[in-house]
Amino acid sequence: MLKKLYYKSNNINYSQIKLLKLINILKSKNIEYIRNFLGTIKNKGAIVFNKIILNAYYQNFYKIEAQNVYLKNIIINKSIRFQKLRTAPQGRANKIKKQFFKMILILKQDGPKG
Repeated sequence: MLKKLYYKSNNINYSQIKLLKLINILKSKNIEYIRNFLGTIKNKGAIVFNKIILNAYYQNFYKIEAQNVYLKNIIINKSIRFQKLRTAPQGRANKIKKQFFKMILILKQDGPKG
């Protein structure tokens, strides 16, 4: 039996480009492998992605078996943009734009074959 499970995480406060490097390594891997791999890395992107993976897994835990859960695909979209003004010398102001993004995880479960 093949199941697809979706998990959506909104307003992630981290760089998309830095996170994409990590995501490309972990796409189509087993959840247990991803948890072990992210446990050894200590940068902020790994910590953020590990929390998202664990939330997605535990939210759908009652729907699936504990084995054979894979990360099938990840979709990253833009979200809100936070803007504020920062003071600059000689009475000027600089705009600071912080882009947030949302991520959709698609988990796949491979059931018993035969």
